[in-house]
Amino acid sequence: MKRSKKIFLGAAVLAAIILAVIALKGGGTRVETVQVKQGNITRTVTDTGYIQPSTNHDLYAAQAGRIVKLPIKTGQVVKKGETILVLENPDLIIQINDARWQLSQAGATSAGIRALMDKTGLEIKSAEENYNRTEQLYQSGAVTRMEYDKSLLQVETLRQSLNELNSRLEGSLAQESGLGQTLRQLSTKDSQMVVTSPADGTVLSLPAEPGQWINPGSLLVSIAATGQIEVKADILSDDLAEMNEGQRVIVTAPVMGQKTLAGQVKQIYPRAEEKLSALGVIQRRVPVIISLDDPGNLRPGYEVRVAIETNTRQNVPVVPREAVRTTADGRKEVMVISKDLVTHRTVSTGISDRNMVEITSGLKDGEEIIRDGSLVLKEKTKVKR
Repeated sequence: MKRSKKIFLGAAVLAAIILAVIALKGGGTRVETVQVKQGNITRTVTDTGYIQPSTNHDLYAAQAGRIVKLPIKTGQVVKKGETILVLENPDLIIQINDARWQLSQAGATSAGIRALMDKTGLEIKSAEENYNRTEQLYQSGAVTRMEYDKSLLQVETLRQSLNELNSRLEGSLAQESGLGQTLRQLSTKDSQMVVTSPADGTVLSLPAEPGQWINPGSLLVSIAATGQIEVKADILSDDLAEMNEGQRVIVTAPVMGQKTLAGQVKQIYPRAEEKLSALGVIQRRVPVIISLDDPGNLRPGYEVRVAIETNTRQNVPVVPREAVRTTADGRKEVMVISKDLVTHRTVSTGISDRNMVEITSGLKDGEEIIRDGSLVLKEKTKVKR
């Protein structure tokens, strides 16, 4: 009987030892781990932008007039030289007709004066010949002094008339020139009554309406040049520290699905502007213009998302962002796994993107760390994977 009890007690002790070993081997907090590895990381500034034409033609009325023809509409594609609208100004038409009539009259007057000058020139030639004969006869005593003086007076009188005619012709020609210039100016105004497209493009806005009276300087139409679009994004001034012209930009938009477009920072405006956010907060934002290598199916007015690559590191130690936590005293810390035990280690970090963060010191390639840095695990806590 005693022998049976000893055997039973020994078996119970052995089972307890086995269970303890199993419990010890399988004990600890289950965690997910990752290894420190070399990788590339790019810091980006992301924000919303809008597509706008990079070349936008705003056409304004050069002359006053009423719209009598408007063959286009908003959104229509137009060709260079195509008629956009036609204006009419009755007063301008009257002025042109009056200038033409006056120019015609001035031309007739000039022609009449030239005819008189030609006639007078012939009369002078005849009078000079008569004077020369009379002078010879007077020298020989064949004619009287009175006849000689009369022939001389006739020549001088005709010459005086020719000078007067020449002065009248100069005045008439000056009037003709002035009227011709006036008519050219009026004709230029008349040509401006027909407005044509300066380039191939799409009509963005058309504030004018048929029958409307237009004053000089009024906006008639806005045309976006075909294929020439860009992105304008208002970036928070705090995000501009590392931003420069020429940096690479990735553009996405719902209308493109999973497709992305590449571009680059073309221009950074020199000053910030106050903008009201969707939450009603006043922010200081700087307009940034982004050129696109390929516009895809984007059109002016579309909303897009831009990711401006401001800094890049290649072949550096990287870990998931969630693995790094900030302690109460401001240090960056990760939890390293060594022999299934947790060690809290301070690290220094560099740039980060949405998923990864650069480790500049404190970790080596291949070391194993806990992915979720928010877990509350004391030093030397046993873990299992």
